[in-house]
Amino acid sequence: MSDKTLKYLIAAGGILLAVLLIVILVLALTPSEEERAIEKGIAYLESLEAKTPTLTEPTTPTQPSASAPISTDPSVSDPTEPTEPSDPNGLSAEQRKLIEQIRNEEVDIWSMFHDYVILGDSRAVGFWYFDFLPEENCLTGGGDTIRNVEMNMDGILALDPKYIFLCYGLNDVSIGYWDNPEEYVAEMMQVIADLNERLPEATVIVSSILPARDPAFELSSKWYNIPDFSAAVGEACREAGVIFVDNDAICEQYADWWQPDGIHVRPEFYPYWAQNLIVGIIEGGAYE
Repeated sequence: MSDKTLKYLIAAGGILLAVLLIVILVLALTPSEEERAIEKGIAYLESLEAKTPTLTEPTTPTQPSASAPISTDPSVSDPTEPTEPSDPNGLSAEQRKLIEQIRNEEVDIWSMFHDYVILGDSRAVGFWYFDFLPEENCLTGGGDTIRNVEMNMDGILALDPKYIFLCYGLNDVSIGYWDNPEEYVAEMMQVIADLNERLPEATVIVSSILPARDPAFELSSKWYNIPDFSAAVGEACREAGVIFVDNDAICEQYADWWQPDGIHVRPEFYPYWAQNLIVGIIEGGAYE
């Protein structure tokens, strides 16, 4: 064998060996189908794990939706928190509690009268006559009507009251000054306007007219018209924003507490009348 032939054989053998090594390396580095399947399975499981929430992670979107914005204003209550039911009269919890205590007779109702004057007829006289309130705060008189308010103006101004209670009506209906409720209401509202002008810081409270009962109608059949006059006064007061105290419920509940004359009321009635007057101020937002 010549030297030239030997060199060719050695060169060819080297090339074959190099090719063989390359093939072996390619096969070693290329993953098998099984390995590729395993890798795909691991990747799939990892993707599921990333999507599965943990016990401490929220399961709902944390971003507020456009239809239900979350307010950052501290004055806006959280709709998920329990809220106190609203009162149809707009009363606070404290006011409702005070009214409840008054109705349950847990407070001395007479101690709640301060800076006041009571104006009225013979039935209002009972507030001082039965020693419930001081006489100097009760400018009342038998036979009085709303026209006596002007006659008592000096005494009213001297007291400079915060609350002015008008407890008229019995004589107003029967005396004949006013032929119908409309005429009476017109003068009543003028009386209130005059009081507001003279005492702008005072609050006027109008009591509904207590009814008359048999045998009072033997003295005046006009007292049958008391409910119509009282209702007209109440409607006018509500329209004008004046506090009107409706006594119809207690008049019905304590109908047996009228005196034998069917006109005046017994002492037992006055605390309930007083309760209504004070509650009227509270509900009107004027009690201090």
